[in-house]
Amino acid sequence: MQVMRTFQRAEITFWTAMIALMRSRRLVRFAAFVMLLVICVSLIGIVELVVARKATPVHQEITAPPEQPQAVLAAPLQGQRNTLVILVDSISASPARLEGLWLVGQLSANPQLVFFPIFPTSTAVAAGEWERLFGLDGQGQPSATFVEYLAAKNIRWDHYLIVDHASLAELIELAGRIQWDGQQLSGPAVVAKMPPAQLEPLAALQAQAFVAQELCKNTAALLQSADPGLIWGLLTHRMHSDLDLGSVQAARDELTSRAGGATCEFPTFQQLTLLTGAP
Repeated sequence: MQVMRTFQRAEITFWTAMIALMRSRRLVRFAAFVMLLVICVSLIGIVELVVARKATPVHQEITAPPEQPQAVLAAPLQGQRNTLVILVDSISASPARLEGLWLVGQLSANPQLVFFPIFPTSTAVAAGEWERLFGLDGQGQPSATFVEYLAAKNIRWDHYLIVDHASLAELIELAGRIQWDGQQLSGPAVVAKMPPAQLEPLAALQAQAFVAQELCKNTAALLQSADPGLIWGLLTHRMHSDLDLGSVQAARDELTSRAGGATCEFPTFQQLTLLTGAP
């Protein structure tokens, strides 16, 4: 009841004020001016808001998918050479099973090698696509289907190198073995500790990076002591590659031109401390 009385009093007060306003022409004109001003200000604010939204572009952070690092997608720098390194279980197997895929970039006259991982990848769909399209032809070279897939991914290389478990073990032995978990392991022992990419993709990627890092440490002594013909024979007979002897000789000269020899970087890894070799 009290609420109804309050409402009625408010209604009476409102209409009393309106009647007084309508009787005064000056007040009517003033009220109309105020209302018009409010409407104009509101319209201007709405127009400015719409224009600002159209003029301001929407920011989208573009990132490369895990299986295709952004540095791989970028156009190669002038003087940069890329080598596609393919790791398989056995070159002679039919079919060979893909274990690793890396793009290794090097600038001319610079002994620094930069490793970009492509496979293994933690994305199951992408991993399945890489495995399905990978293959070697009758000469042990990347198949036409696989080369077309790489081109579609905008992955560019100058030379390729196919390494299997047996030839990787030989390379480790030739370079002076590897210190893993406090033990000096032979080439076959190192390969045996590397997890399979199909079962443990992230662990396999870490192990491959660790082995590459350790081989880089021993590269200087290997290149200085080994004959280029011996290296070329290992790359083309025990492994498979389109490198010629002249390219191997030039690479050897460049990588040994500075004190300390070749250095390797893994920019897609957040911390190099992850590369410990631990399984």
